[in-house]
Amino acid sequence: MTAVSGYTWDGLPIAPDEPHGATIVVRRPVAGSDQPEYLVLHRAHQGPDYAGDWAWTPPSGSRQPDEAVLAAAVRELAEESGLHPAPDRLRPLDLSGAWARFGLDVAAGTPARLVDAEHDRFEWLSAADALARCLPAVVAGCIRCAETTLAPQLEFRPLGLADLPALVSWQHAAHAERWFPERLGLAAARRKYAPRIAGESLVRVHVAVIDGRAAGFLQHYPVAPDEAGIDYAIGVPELTGRGVGPQLIWSYVRDIVLPAHPAARAVVASPAVANARSIRALEKAGFVRAAVLERPGEPGPEQRCVLDLVKFLGRD
Repeated sequence: MTAVSGYTWDGLPIAPDEPHGATIVVRRPVAGSDQPEYLVLHRAHQGPDYAGDWAWTPPSGSRQPDEAVLAAAVRELAEESGLHPAPDRLRPLDLSGAWARFGLDVAAGTPARLVDAEHDRFEWLSAADALARCLPAVVAGCIRCAETTLAPQLEFRPLGLADLPALVSWQHAAHAERWFPERLGLAAARRKYAPRIAGESLVRVHVAVIDGRAAGFLQHYPVAPDEAGIDYAIGVPELTGRGVGPQLIWSYVRDIVLPAHPAARAVVASPAVANARSIRALEKAGFVRAAVLERPGEPGPEQRCVLDLVKFLGRD
């Protein structure tokens, strides 16, 4: 991982559009400790004793022109560490900006190995030691981002009538109710969602199961022949603000939305302009801001956000 010069990386062409490359923060548990250790690599070309900027980094590398972001992350991880996880094991930490950040958790004792000539050694370090080694601040920020982000097990199941009391409670939660101005009660929720549950609507709704706990809902629907739309909400306050949202959105798009909309080349979401937390979660999941929408009957303007499926997931 070094500074990008123009659209080249060490003299080789890279993708001109952001993100130009990806960092994958790999961590594994340590027997007898509740603190994991992180994989960092030492760059060889500045000498074995060099300890300044860019000397130590997590596995990182550039995205080739027209290469999908996820594919680039998987390739670079293999080329630099010898690790070959299934792509769905990489979780988004922050896919916005010039350099995408992914996280990967591996089992205790998982070995890494040097593959390329770019690095001369690697170490598994505690978070504190990795933060001290990884310079400049942008590199350390990758470790810190992984350290402070939850890594939950995520599942999705279709919404059922028995889930409606929980759905109503999620929409009425203090952190969420502002974004659900309908203020649905149980009877109104049944009228709205029963057709969706029965398959009589183009909107399909799923419960988000986070670490075995039903904790929110998401829904998808066609917007255009090549676009699908999503809405989402985490209804449990303690699961907000911990990086769960981007992972939930990314996993839902990959596992549920793509199979349901095989012709889609983009996924869109339109949270309220004032809902900064939701917009930021979308950006971390790879969405970019597009037009601001004024919709009749809505309490305020909405921010259209778009995920390019071809660019991020390599959709044909």
